[in-house]
Amino acid sequence: MCSCEEGDQTVDHIIYDCKLLEQEISRLKAVVILTDKWPVSRDKLSTKFYRNFKEFMDNIKLDKV
Repeated sequence: MCSCEEGDQTVDHIIYDCKLLEQEISRLKAVVILTDKWPVSRDKLSTKFYRNFKEFMDNIKLDKV
């Protein structure tokens, strides 16, 4: 269970749904929706949006979730 108590702590939960990461997810989503639909696949995040996804990953605190 994730610390947000809203779901299991999975990769998808952390990237798309975790309430504790709302700000970080919102920043990533804002970039993606300029050229694509949200939610975008993890494959696209790691290729087309690599730089933004890396920034997202660098900015999240995993001990927070």
